Amino acid sequence: MCYSIYIGTTEKQDVGKFVPNETDIYFEELSEEKEKGIRPKFKNPFLYYVGSDTNCSCGLVFDSEEFNNPEEQDNKKSPTKLLEFINKRTENEDLELYCCWDGQCDDPIKDRIELDIRTISLDKNYFGPTLNQFILFKRKS
Repeated sequence: MCYSIYIGTTEKQDVGKFVPNETDIYFEELSEEKEKGIRPKFKNPFLYYVGSDTNCSCGLVFDSEEFNNPEEQDNKKSPTKLLEFINKRTENEDLELYCCWDGQCDDPIKDRIELDIRTISLDKNYFGPTLNQFILFKRKS
């Protein structure tokens, strides 16, 4: 089973699709069914599914303890791109992120946290993502 990561933004984002050996991160618009299941969790008007180099959201999961592991180096590309995106977007807006199993987007939020992206790094304290966790990344002030 795959992870599904959804992101809520205040501005429309470019959507794309997975291209093997080229894609690190991409956004997809949601089907009506997925939008209906996930919409109640978000305040931001624009919602997207976030895909990675694995053609699903699984490639966005990373454990900072594995940062220097030679076998994990390729697994850093997609999480790095996600961190770059969040850093850029939080210059102007609050950003919302939710993670669940694929097909279970209407499961309830089990954990709700607020993070300052400026305090997060892939090598020390990457945020996961964690199943059924809703993260609010506050706008940089």
